[in-house]
Amino acid sequence: MVFKRSPTLPPCPPDPEHPGGPDRDAVVGLRLSDDRMTLTVECHSPARGQGRPLDAAALRRAVRQAGVAAEADPEAMDRVVALLAAGGDPRAVPLARGRAPEAGRDAVFEPLVDLTRPVMPDMAFARLHPAREARPGRDLLGAPVPPPGDEPPGELVLPRDAGCRREADGTLMATVAGTVRADEGQVRVEPLLVVSNDRLAVTGTLHGFDAAGQRITLSRVEEELVRLGVVQGVDLGAIARALDEAWATGRPVAGVTLAAGRAPKHGTDEALELLVAEKSTLGQMDEQGRMDYRERGFSPVVETGQDIARIHPPTPGEPGMDVFGAVVPARQGQPLGLRLGRGVEPVPDDDALLRATATGVVLRLRNHLEISDLLVVPGNVDLSTGHVRVSEGSVHVRGGVGAGFAVYAPHSVLVDGTVEDAAIDCGGDVVVGGGIAMSGEAPGARASQEGPGIRAGGSVRALFAQNAGITAGGDVTVARYIAHSTVHAGFMVRAGGLVRVTSPGGRIMGGTVVAGRGIETDEAGSTLGVATVLALSQDVPEARPLVEEKRALKRRLAHIDAGLARLTPEQLAALTPARRETLDHVLAVRRELSARVAEVGKALAELARMLMETVDAARITVRGTAHPGVVIKMGGAALRLEEPMQGVAFTWSRRTKGIKVLR
Repeated sequence: MVFKRSPTLPPCPPDPEHPGGPDRDAVVGLRLSDDRMTLTVECHSPARGQGRPLDAAALRRAVRQAGVAAEADPEAMDRVVALLAAGGDPRAVPLARGRAPEAGRDAVFEPLVDLTRPVMPDMAFARLHPAREARPGRDLLGAPVPPPGDEPPGELVLPRDAGCRREADGTLMATVAGTVRADEGQVRVEPLLVVSNDRLAVTGTLHGFDAAGQRITLSRVEEELVRLGVVQGVDLGAIARALDEAWATGRPVAGVTLAAGRAPKHGTDEALELLVAEKSTLGQMDEQGRMDYRERGFSPVVETGQDIARIHPPTPGEPGMDVFGAVVPARQGQPLGLRLGRGVEPVPDDDALLRATATGVVLRLRNHLEISDLLVVPGNVDLSTGHVRVSEGSVHVRGGVGAGFAVYAPHSVLVDGTVEDAAIDCGGDVVVGGGIAMSGEAPGARASQEGPGIRAGGSVRALFAQNAGITAGGDVTVARYIAHSTVHAGFMVRAGGLVRVTSPGGRIMGGTVVAGRGIETDEAGSTLGVATVLALSQDVPEARPLVEEKRALKRRLAHIDAGLARLTPEQLAALTPARRETLDHVLAVRRELSARVAEVGKALAELARMLMETVDAARITVRGTAHPGVVIKMGGAALRLEEPMQGVAFTWSRRTKGIKVLR
């Protein structure tokens, strides 16, 4: 069948295959709309001769022949037949329609009361119309027609503890007193009265009127408290005052404490009170008024017989009661379990008072108290400890020393872990079990004053040194390697001055290593020609103060001698007793100065002798390869290696005043 369009109802064109004779049945043509959702009559040729006129059955057959899957409307077909019989135009009459798609619909929340005010239990406050899913349609040829849009409809659900329930007809009933919230896909009633987590208080917001316009009275609030099971500490006065304010102002009153339980009184644990000044637990203010959390002062030092601590025993607790009338147990004070170590004992007539039996550092680690000449840090030196400074004894750090922190001790410092861009300054030895790793920004700086670095009056031992600044009065011994570091060993002539890398294959690569007595390593420099300076220093820092003192003494002697030279024999003979006494004092001072000049001279001569012995014996020894780029310095001379050298030693020749190479 051909579907046509025409402004008037024309006759249907003849069928070439069935031209017919003088007798021909009525013919009807149908038109399908562009969207295939509506079927109407397009053309009509009436019956001729003995042909059959159009009736509903013939029209129904024509619909089926058109391939329409939907059932035609019987009433519409009867009307079309009637119009055609009467010579009317039936094109406006739809014979069949497709099923239109249905768009989805979001859930609808329909308030039944004024929800700017609170709802009360068993109040119907809204009706919830559920969301409707979109449904596809179907056109007259049986093809599906998708619904408009692809977003699912918005739902409104009641979460657990929603504070309301839904009836069969969709009505929402409040189960608590509260404010209604319908957002984020949920409907809930947020309670006006809230019980604290510890069940010791009920707080809330009180309104003057509810959502139905009824006044909220004191008795209604009491009923809600009873419904919650609150029996303890109800404050009727506070509730009444809040309601009066809400009625008068028309505004809710928030933060009202409606009931309060009795909190338990917990016992206090046994405590140790130190009677000596402790390190700060927070830090100290710097010159700019900023808090330095690392700087916490010195660990306390006490003398024999000094009272150092008092024990405060634990106390029992007193139970409380929550707002529901249940007992809230109190925590009982716990014993400290204090163990007294070396140098601490109770005072005979007061067991709670503790006294020192030795002089040293007060060391408190958890429940252990003792007097020690060794301060033990059980973990890392970091923000939990701050800088570690003691005025007596040594320090043992059982962890590492973190970046930016410092350890100071008059004697030695032992670090089990790694020193990371930190400062260590001590008068004795420094032993670092895990090695020294620094940024290299301030190599050789004095640890406690000028940033990261190691400064030891004695020797320094470490697993490795990376970008480190090390200054030692004695020897520096490194197991694996020294890389890109500045090392100065032997600034005190009497203490030593060897730098040694001891492991097979150990090397010194990059940086500057200066020693007073010698340097030993398997390998120096690298195949890449990294600049590496190995130097023997003839500088004696110990002599500097002696030289300065000697100069100052001689200046004073010269001043005195100049004054004495101006006195003539006649002036000496004419001196009064007072002037004679002054002169005798000046002469006594001169004798003391001369004696001191002699002492300083002897000390300088001894240092010079020791220095010469050191220079004669000092060597730089490379047991393996000394690579190009290594610079050897001693006695003011420098030797740069241009070729690799194997198994070589360098020393100073006093005869030639130059560097001697030994193979």
